[in-house]
Amino acid sequence: MAGLELADDLRDAAPMLALALILIVFGVLPRGRRFFSAPRRHRYWTHYRPSWRNQDRAPDRTDLTDAGQQLAAVMAGTFRKRRVLSASEYRVFKIIEDDLPATRSGYRVFAQTSLGEILESPFPDAFSSINSKRADILVVDRGGWPVLAIEYQGSGHYQGTAAARDAIKKEALRKAGVRYLEISATDSDDQIRSRVREQLV
Repeated sequence: MAGLELADDLRDAAPMLALALILIVFGVLPRGRRFFSAPRRHRYWTHYRPSWRNQDRAPDRTDLTDAGQQLAAVMAGTFRKRRVLSASEYRVFKIIEDDLPATRSGYRVFAQTSLGEILESPFPDAFSSINSKRADILVVDRGGWPVLAIEYQGSGHYQGTAAARDAIKKEALRKAGVRYLEISATDSDDQIRSRVREQLV
C-alpha cells in the first residue's frame, strides 16, 4: 500500500517537477532572478533583437487624409508653376474668349475645369469615373451654368487611353445636357469661331 501511495504522490507531483525543470533549464529561479549572470546576452537581446523586429514591421506611411500630414508633406516638398494650357490650347482659348463677347449672350470661358465641379451623380462609381477628368475649355452661360465643353485634339492626342477617356467625358456631359465639341490642330481661327457659335445657338 505504501508503494502505491508513493506512486500516486509522484504522479501528482509530476507537473510541478516538470515546471521546476523548465525553470532550471532556462536559468530562472523561483524568485524571478536569472540563474546565470549573463550581461553579454542581456546586451545582445537589448541592442540587436529590436532591430530584427523592426525589419519585420511595415514602414510607417503618411496618412494623406490628415490635414496636418498634408501640410508637413507640402512643407517638405518643392513646387514650381505650370501652364494651365499648352501653347496650342491657349491659342484656341483666346480665339473663343475674344469672340464670345460679340455674341452678346453673356457667355464666359474657363480653362481646365474639373468635371467633378460641373457634374454630379447619385451613383458613386459613375461620379468617381469622371471626377478627376477635365474639360480643356468650358463655356458657361450668364448664370454660371456649363453649356459647352471643348476638347482640343492636338497632333499627339490619341495616344494610350485618350480615346476611351474622351468617350467617358462625352457620355457624361451628354447625359447632363452639356454640349461637347472637339477642335483639332488643323482648324483655322475662322473655323473655330464658326463651330463654337453653332453650338451656342
